[in-house]
Amino acid sequence: MIHGTLAARRRHACAHRGRRGARDAGSFAVEFAAGFGIVITAILVMAVAYQTSQSGAAVTNAAREAARTASLATSADGARRAADGLVRTRFADTDVCAELTVETTTAQFRAAGTVQVTVTCRTNSLLGWQRTLRATGEAVIDRYRGGVP
Repeated sequence: MIHGTLAARRRHACAHRGRRGARDAGSFAVEFAAGFGIVITAILVMAVAYQTSQSGAAVTNAAREAARTASLATSADGARRAADGLVRTRFADTDVCAELTVETTTAQFRAAGTVQVTVTCRTNSLLGWQRTLRATGEAVIDRYRGGVP
């Protein structure tokens, strides 16, 4: 009796399998298309996040290096030129910034004073979105260096 019941269940399942398959016709293609769209969107979001983080790191490093370069100059004008030149050279060969601004503050340009460089970059994004990144670097001018009053 048990074997007969199992055989009946199998026959019943086989009979319904064809009907269920007809109802599901095309659902795999729809599920695949939806899943594929989600995966592509996730990859694009990760690419934009990576590009933004790399751009932010590049702007921060450029501001720090520009401040250090400006602190080695012998005059306030020389410090501004050195900082601006370094930042523009750093970003010349990249497509990171659509618009680049360098502001050098030399109000305390004297021995043991400080020089501050602020770099502002409007980024070029993969998807066309633009974001403004800003970083400030500050460096102390050596108190024993000659040439600075």
